[in-house]
Amino acid sequence: MSFETDKEEVVRDTLKKIERMKNAAGKTLFRQDLQEEIQLQIKVDNSLPHGRFYPSEVYPGQWRATEQTFKAMKKNIFALGDDIDELKHEYKCESCSEVLDIQFWNFCPFCGESFKYE
Repeated sequence: MSFETDKEEVVRDTLKKIERMKNAAGKTLFRQDLQEEIQLQIKVDNSLPHGRFYPSEVYPGQWRATEQTFKAMKKNIFALGDDIDELKHEYKCESCSEVLDIQFWNFCPFCGESFKYE
């Protein structure tokens, strides 16, 4: 078997396992038949404080954030749908002491520090 064929088989097996996963209430965690497309408009505004998203006062549905906050944000944060609270993982940044849920961030959006895992 080639590397690509092996890789595709692993992906298919992983997808099957994911489709069988259940949450604490016994409901399916991931349903591919309920796919939806979510689009957010986030504009960079470096005059704002880091680590937060602010609604645009001019354009409804648009958000503003600093470049650092935008870069820190994981771009697939909506991939898990509404069950993301079950996966909450609070982390206190060693640099700035802000507490955040690291499932949404690549690094601390407040100070830019990388996460330090135990």
